[in-house]
Amino acid sequence: MKVGIIGGGAAGIMSALFACKGKNEVTVIEHNDKLLKKILSTGNGKCNFTNTRMEAANFHNNYKVIEFTDRFGRFDTIKFFNSIGVVEYIRDGYVYPSSEQAASIRNALLMEFDRYDADILLNTYVKDIKLSENGFFVDVCDTQKKMSKLYFDKLIVATGLKAAPKLGSDGSFLPVLDKLNIKYRPPLPALCGIKLDDKLFFKMTSGVRAKGEISVYCDNKKIARDFGELQFADSGISGIPTFQVSRYVSKLLYERKSVSVRLDMFSHIGDIEKILNSRRNIPSFITMEDIGNGLINSKLWLGILEAAKISPEIKIKKVDKKSFDRLVLLCKKLDFKVKASGDFDKAQVCTGGIPLKDVDENLMYKSIKNLYFAGEILDVDGICGGYNLQWAWTSGYIAGNGL
Repeated sequence: MKVGIIGGGAAGIMSALFACKGKNEVTVIEHNDKLLKKILSTGNGKCNFTNTRMEAANFHNNYKVIEFTDRFGRFDTIKFFNSIGVVEYIRDGYVYPSSEQAASIRNALLMEFDRYDADILLNTYVKDIKLSENGFFVDVCDTQKKMSKLYFDKLIVATGLKAAPKLGSDGSFLPVLDKLNIKYRPPLPALCGIKLDDKLFFKMTSGVRAKGEISVYCDNKKIARDFGELQFADSGISGIPTFQVSRYVSKLLYERKSVSVRLDMFSHIGDIEKILNSRRNIPSFITMEDIGNGLINSKLWLGILEAAKISPEIKIKKVDKKSFDRLVLLCKKLDFKVKASGDFDKAQVCTGGIPLKDVDENLMYKSIKNLYFAGEILDVDGICGGYNLQWAWTSGYIAGNGL
């Protein structure tokens, strides 16, 4: 049986491996100049390839995902990578290769794939797919714009969406889905930064890393929240907690809603009013700038004072109650209007894609026989921590085995 795999990323190669194990004649079509290019950037180059905690909440309460991960889950993934030479290292549930190098995961997959007699077409774009009575005619184009027509009995599409286009997920396959009348939810940036509207504050705090809580609001309703190390930049905010809530920002902006972000930089410390009042009485503290020393990052404290319209040089005893109360409020409720979500080129994944309700238990598209999907092109996105790669391994395994 001739099987075509469109996409040479994590889900595509996993699909190809298990299609090969099933004694199929496999061809991988990849428009990059190498396979598994994107995986080298995962986990800051260390590649946390799964996580020992696997719940629907890790996929934004997409419970359907767990039905699939129950069939090939995190421990199956660890066992699989053990079998091809990768020793795991686990920290707080995050699973890394013991080498702490993403290249180890890529190399192990490629060495395993090399054992099989599969064809690999690099620098090749799929331009069209035409259905035949028993299979698919696929029009492809190389970098020299030379067109070719290939035939496959079955197809697995694992192209990704638009996240990190320089690494391959550039959305170039979406027009083919349109031609096939395959419906998908709009791809939007996820696991990315958020651009916020307050140039002075973020100019003052750019480069700061500090623990805090970030919440997303729409119509005075809290939509999502997360806590951890926030990273401040000229244009807004980044860091893992920001990544975790960014998908909600992208969706709300796509719906043309007004979105705001609230930062609580003292959520982990305690009653900030009591803390600040007690610090006003430290004998060596003279100015309002002094109060922040040893409590919070100095640049961030100056930013909060600026937001509260309090000069850092003003003597503590000269600050009136109204100004002090405003400062206390802003320590817990720094509100900013959202200008935009992060760009696709800095997003780790996308939200959007083909709904899981439109594929069967083997990830075959219900309306087109023998057409399968795997990876991010399906409407599945997880939080940071190896969940998106787990979905790649899970969906690739199921699609590759379900032929």
